[in-house]
Amino acid sequence: MVTGLVFDLPHGRWMDDVLRLRSLNEPVRLQFPIEITVVGSSGLGWFAEGQAKSNLMRRVGEVARGFAPFSFQFDKVVRFPDSGVYYFAPHDASHFHDFQLRLADCELRFEPAAFSYVPHCTIAVLARDPSSEAHAEVLACPVPADDIRVSSVSFWSVDRSKQEARRGECISFGS
Repeated sequence: MVTGLVFDLPHGRWMDDVLRLRSLNEPVRLQFPIEITVVGSSGLGWFAEGQAKSNLMRRVGEVARGFAPFSFQFDKVVRFPDSGVYYFAPHDASHFHDFQLRLADCELRFEPAAFSYVPHCTIAVLARDPSSEAHAEVLACPVPADDIRVSSVSFWSVDRSKQEARRGECISFGS
């Protein structure tokens, strides 16, 4: 089991399209949140094991309380090179990077990550040899036009072997 941290995205009608595409192409992802990761599979990596939960909560809480809620918009649907990962890319990712840099500087430990940090909201991960129709359908996913307000982060525990995720504590910004 590994522990990560995500930016919570408020429920919106646009999420119905993401859930539909996940259901068609990657049903296991239905139990995972629709979010933007800050600590996990890229950038800082997962939180390193052996850190006291109270220390994680305190350090992340300090960063979150010092961070004002913000709004952003998604720009487009993108596919990571040489992968089946399709995602919504934020138009301006500066707030996401700023928060992650503050976390990196707060004396927590992280596992090594194979990928640099690219703030994104995963739509679906297509199998190695999906049909061209599956690619086209995910690429055609309507990009949400609304401003999306981010005002909290949540811990998530993930069992990578079972592809299971469990939500933990939520910490609000600026409080």
